[in-house]
Amino acid sequence: MEPNNTAARPSLLSSRRPGWQRLLIWGGIAFVALNILPLVFSIAGNLFGPGSALRDWGSLLILILLPFLPLLGFLLYLPFDGINLLRTATNSATAAFTRRDDPAGDGYLYDVRPARMSWLTVLVPLPLFIVLGVLTAGIGMLFWPALVAIFVLPGARYRKPVTIAVSPRGIESGDVNLPLDRIVDLEVGNNGVKVSEEPLMPGPGGVSTSGMVGRGLGRRQAARSYTLAVRGDGQSHAAVIAGGLTYDCAVNLHSDIENALARLRAAHMRGRSSAGSV
Repeated sequence: MEPNNTAARPSLLSSRRPGWQRLLIWGGIAFVALNILPLVFSIAGNLFGPGSALRDWGSLLILILLPFLPLLGFLLYLPFDGINLLRTATNSATAAFTRRDDPAGDGYLYDVRPARMSWLTVLVPLPLFIVLGVLTAGIGMLFWPALVAIFVLPGARYRKPVTIAVSPRGIESGDVNLPLDRIVDLEVGNNGVKVSEEPLMPGPGGVSTSGMVGRGLGRRQAARSYTLAVRGDGQSHAAVIAGGLTYDCAVNLHSDIENALARLRAAHMRGRSSAGSV
């Protein structure tokens, strides 16, 4: 699998950065935000003249539409599992899981908390569409939710908290219910593409699947869109049992469930041997 180098390269707003660095970063973002609108209006004034009706209407409509654009985007995303983006909006930027014993099922329960979507993928295109909004009497701003959807909707279906039950009966998570003796493989993937240890592209060292997915969807968002899926005997496709994961969480969850399955299979074999010897 792709080696983990997140400790060497923390994300821009990562909690692993020193507090003074995050304060400077947020201060820079606030400074840009407070200065972008006057700059946009100034550019529009130079292009269309101080009496331009288009500029005036664009400025007015931007002030009216801006607070409602997140709501518009949410409504547009609802048919594509956008509700999960809202439910996880206050989550951490990193996914996490906890394992606890399940005496009722004689196994384990995994409570998985996905990472929220990257807010930078939402905010970075905003200045461009503010400019377009001024130049097009506010109409250009309506395309901002559509562009953002390209980045935030892939993986939204699986970006939700789940509880995975691993027991002698098999694996259960949501609609997935696979008996223990039919489980063939657990797969870490990224938006439907299985992460591979082997380089898939020619060149010095090659490029892994996760690397290609990261480039195609925007690394920041793709880094929070890993999934864990289980494939059964005789099935060509794996069924996702947890999503919206960061790489470390996905790999550690994969390893922990693999170990749990190995313990349960060993206990099952010991039970069969004991029954056969009686």
